[in-house]
Amino acid sequence: MDSSNISSSSSSPVCNDDEVVQVQNNNVIMPWPSNDFSSFRAFDSNTCLLCTGMAAALYTMFWLIRRYGPVLTKAKSPAHRKNESDRLITRIHDKWYDLSGFEHPGGPVALGLAKGRDATALLESHHFFIHRKKLLRILAKYEVSPDEATTLSTLLGGKRNDDSPYDWSDIETDGFASDLRELVVDHFESLAKDRGIGIVEATKATPKRWFVVCSFLGLFFASLPLFVQGRWAFIVVTPILAWLSITNYWHDSLHFALSSNWRINATLPYLLPLLSSPWMWYHHHNIGHHAYTNIAHRDPDLAHAPQLMREHESIKWRPSHLNQARFSNALFIWSIAHGIGLNLLNDVRATVKLSYNNVVSLEKPSMLGLAAHIGGRFIYVYVAFLWPFMVFPLFKAMIWATIPNAIFSLCFMVNTQINHLNDICGHASDTNFFKHQAITAQNFGNGNLFCYYFSGGLNYQIEHHLFPTINHCHLPALSAGVKRICKKHGVAYNHVSGYGEAISEHFAHTASMATKPH
Repeated sequence: MDSSNISSSSSSPVCNDDEVVQVQNNNVIMPWPSNDFSSFRAFDSNTCLLCTGMAAALYTMFWLIRRYGPVLTKAKSPAHRKNESDRLITRIHDKWYDLSGFEHPGGPVALGLAKGRDATALLESHHFFIHRKKLLRILAKYEVSPDEATTLSTLLGGKRNDDSPYDWSDIETDGFASDLRELVVDHFESLAKDRGIGIVEATKATPKRWFVVCSFLGLFFASLPLFVQGRWAFIVVTPILAWLSITNYWHDSLHFALSSNWRINATLPYLLPLLSSPWMWYHHHNIGHHAYTNIAHRDPDLAHAPQLMREHESIKWRPSHLNQARFSNALFIWSIAHGIGLNLLNDVRATVKLSYNNVVSLEKPSMLGLAAHIGGRFIYVYVAFLWPFMVFPLFKAMIWATIPNAIFSLCFMVNTQINHLNDICGHASDTNFFKHQAITAQNFGNGNLFCYYFSGGLNYQIEHHLFPTINHCHLPALSAGVKRICKKHGVAYNHVSGYGEAISEHFAHTASMATKPH
């Protein structure tokens, strides 16, 4: 067959501005819009660029943490404590200890939280699985001399920081604490035996929990290309997936409850530091809020925005509080509380003053550590607020820079404010540390899967405050035992049916605190 026959038997394409139509053997193939290929190429290009950027950022992050972690965070092991300023001095049960040479099984990050402060509450709430006599015997090796002890003070110094709000005198024989300890030891000894692992490892995330965490993270990262491309549905989908990812792993990780490997707990929060700087969160949440829940001038959560909100009697009343319970006011404040408040204003103020909300002291960071922290906050600002203005038209950029952040902030606020700030818990107190943890917290929606996953297990708030280093996946199994022990010792076990009742009680409390005190 010659070329002319081939040419004559072949069809010729007919093209116009709207479509490409191929005619062959008198059959017409359905038109294909010509601009679809360019859309696909643009999507593919954006996806590749995003994935490459994330991979490079992750590699850089893990390399920096591995190489400079002790310098950046001051969470130093004994090998890194070479200078006098590196000494880890802490006070526990009115005795001073130099733990500079102690290799803490939980890693240097956990131990570093005790530096320069009274760490009694941290010690008592984090060591349920070691016998007290053994614990005190270990500490005794590091007690400083009486002469040196008279020269030492905490970071803040002064009477306010030195007087404990708790009575620790009978902690070794306290029935409530003993029953709680027996509950968790029995539960996890049995679980560890069944799984063939150590008791501490048994308290961390199970394979099922890891699957849930990885699934949420996978869905979040899978949504990012569509979010970055500007698909409208994803201004809602992506921030909700970000919340579900963070609340189900980030919070546990910073409580040393995700893994028995301290490096995993210390590193993974930097994968998605959207909720806060991990370094700042340790101070605000672990050292401040958990140790001194709802205690005036001790719990930083009572004073995040005193000019706008008054949720505790220790906050001075202002005329601006009169309308704090109005829906429009609350919606506005809750929408900016995380992105503008927690992540920026509170962080900047704490970094400058070396004090979080004027109640939790921070050690002065090294120049390299300060530079890394400031750099991390600039990255957060770019990722959260600035990049849309480099990609989208102004109106769409404004939407992308505000709505997702507001949705994430609302998720955060609705799952945190309802746990402690109501008329029952808000001003409750007890000099017994463990009883105080129970009565200042409120559970909601126990047994409800939506409440459990959407809150990341925060709906078991009582159990979480009693056992902060135990992963949230174990708290439902412990709740019945905790409730029984509370009833035995006459300790209130506060619980409501779900989000609706918890939110209603919170705003009733907010309204009551809006009134000028007599």
